[in-house]
Amino acid sequence: MSCENVLMAMMAEADGEVAELSQAEINEHLHACEDCRDEAVRMQRVDNLLRQATRSDTTFDLWPAVSSGLEQRASERRWLPYAIVGVLLLVHKLFEMLPTKDPGWAIKFVPLIIFGALLVFLRENPFRINSELVLEK
Repeated sequence: MSCENVLMAMMAEADGEVAELSQAEINEHLHACEDCRDEAVRMQRVDNLLRQATRSDTTFDLWPAVSSGLEQRASERRWLPYAIVGVLLLVHKLFEMLPTKDPGWAIKFVPLIIFGALLVFLRENPFRINSELVLEK
């Protein structure tokens, strides 16, 4: 019976599993081995700390803030430029699909120009990192 086997058996018992060694064998080894006794005391202290630890049960209801923000944004009609861009891109794609026309390579730049115009119109930089965002309380 090695110290490792005894420690594994003690951990199994602490976890509520069936240990390979009986409680009498563990106690006999603990009586003879000071290192294992010290480890058993440390394991008991850790177990006591974990049992005493409590978690605060605070909940935050974020939905009222999210809901009011969504309602405010919906009333601002910020979706209108995106809808216009969507229609323009759809018209562009339909024009590209006409079988009798060969638009050439210049037509490939139209979606990029439309997207760039949208960003200029909105005055937004999609590549900007915003580190000032905070969650409201």
